[in-house]
Amino acid sequence: MTHKELVAELAKRLEQTQARTSELLETFTTVMNDNLAEGNSINFQGFGLFEIKKKMERISVNPVTKQRFLIPPKITAVYRPSQNVKDQLNSKDNEH
Repeated sequence: MTHKELVAELAKRLEQTQARTSELLETFTTVMNDNLAEGNSINFQGFGLFEIKKKMERISVNPVTKQRFLIPPKITAVYRPSQNVKDQLNSKDNEH
């Protein structure tokens, strides 16, 4: 689903204009991004948890040259679906 398709679907369900819905969606993503940037996790009841994970630096080896190199630490956003989402996905897999 593209951003445009998402806005159209939300506008239809919320009975709002696409411009207003797009504005709301932009505000929503800004709030999420700001909170994740501050290190806060965001939990949506029945949907899942968005949180920040810190990966420590590590040493890796090039399999061809056997040269070792350092991979710097990295911060990533992670989504963990709720049990409700997992159940819905698994029930759709069983239908096929």
